[in-house]
Amino acid sequence: MIRAAALLLLCTTTARAGAYCADLTALTDHTTTEIALLDGTPGTCTTSLDLTGARAINCRWPFDYRADAAMDAFIALLNATEHCLNADGVTDQDVNHPDSYDLRTFDTETAQVSVSIKDKGALQQTYVFLRVAPAR
Repeated sequence: MIRAAALLLLCTTTARAGAYCADLTALTDHTTTEIALLDGTPGTCTTSLDLTGARAINCRWPFDYRADAAMDAFIALLNATEHCLNADGVTDQDVNHPDSYDLRTFDTETAQVSVSIKDKGALQQTYVFLRVAPAR
C-alpha cells in the first residue's frame, strides 16, 4: 500500500513537472500567457512592455506573510525551472530594501527567466514571482 502511494506521488509529480516545462516553453515562445505552480495553483499573469516594445510575462502567487508554503512553492518552482531550462540560476545581488527577497535569473538563447520570492510586510503577504522576458 505504501509503495503504491509513493509510486502515485512520484508519477503525479513527474507529470506536473512535465506540464510545467511545456507551459514554460509556451511562455518563452509567446504562445500562452498563463502558467501554474507544480501543485496546479494557477498564477495571476500580466503582460508588460519595455521601452523597446519587447513583451514580458509576469506571474505571481500570493501567500500568507512568510508562510512555509511560500518558500516551498519558491523552491519547487526554482528546481523545476532549473530542470526545464537545464541551467543554473544566477543569484541577484543584495539590495537595500526593507523587505526580504530572493531572485534567481536564468538566461537562455531565447529568453530570460526569473524566479523570485518577496516578502511584502505592508501587505502582510509573501509573493512568488515568475517572469519570462526576451533574451537580452
